[in-house]
Amino acid sequence: MDEKLEKAVKVANYMATLTNQRRIAFEEFKQNIIYYHNGASFTASWQLISFIKALVDMKKESAVVLDDNNVPVNIEDLSQFLATLLELYSESTNMYLSTYATLKVKRRVEDLVKL
Repeated sequence: MDEKLEKAVKVANYMATLTNQRRIAFEEFKQNIIYYHNGASFTASWQLISFIKALVDMKKESAVVLDDNNVPVNIEDLSQFLATLLELYSESTNMYLSTYATLKVKRRVEDLVKL
């Protein structure tokens, strides 16, 4: 095989592997921010966190919130729910950042797949 073609194949393989590893890291992040509460699942997104924070700021102690499946769930302690969501989101984004930073410095396919 021509040397230029071989190098192009290596670069293409590296880019495909890097893209795949980034996608896997993001999928893991999305799975890590799912919080199960009272038989319902909530994604700890910034939108949900902001909504719950607004309710807490309005001095609400409990409220009915729709879960990821649009099922209404009564949240008894909004402050605790908010704290849990924030902690989960913070931990998950820090893990995602760490994984992403590790991927950025890997320059060989072999190094990428060892993660």
